[in-house]
Amino acid sequence: MQQVSATSPLGKYRPPATGFAWAGPKLETAMNRATIRSPFLRRILSVLFLPIVWRLGLRINYAMDDFFVEVPHSRMNRNSYGTIGGAALLANLELAAGCYLFMRTDGGHRIVCRNVNYRFMLPSTNGLRLEVEPLDEDLEAAIQSGKPFNANVKVNVFSRGDSKGQRGRRIGRGEMKFHLWPNTTGA
Repeated sequence: MQQVSATSPLGKYRPPATGFAWAGPKLETAMNRATIRSPFLRRILSVLFLPIVWRLGLRINYAMDDFFVEVPHSRMNRNSYGTIGGAALLANLELAAGCYLFMRTDGGHRIVCRNVNYRFMLPSTNGLRLEVEPLDEDLEAAIQSGKPFNANVKVNVFSRGDSKGQRGRRIGRGEMKFHLWPNTTGA
């Protein structure tokens, strides 16, 4: 093992990898747009790259006027009390809000979550329905500017209704801050 001290540095600094550096931002944007439009491609890529998300059985409705994410009440995301665990709930919240911003930017931006706040109100004894809405009025202008920006979104968490696509009562609310930057900037 190499010893590092103030007099003998570790070596040359190497910046971290930046994703599709070999393919270019145009291919990355094209793949992003294809995943938004094709449920079949989303399923294949989730099996390959996000197997836990695939096993959860998330259902994402990519519609600009009615965007929502449904999470079933499965063994994988329950805690010992039979309700959806806090860590699973926060992960699904972040995923839902990220998918919403991904859809709004049409796959043209990279997204990083910076902050998550969630307020538990009631336990979730059924599946979840997550509805996302932006808190910033100028989100569309920020997307069109082509510069990095921060976006704040609100996620209302409802219990799932009796059938698919319906919502029950509200059981919590989350607020998140994301940092977005265009794919064309290379970093």
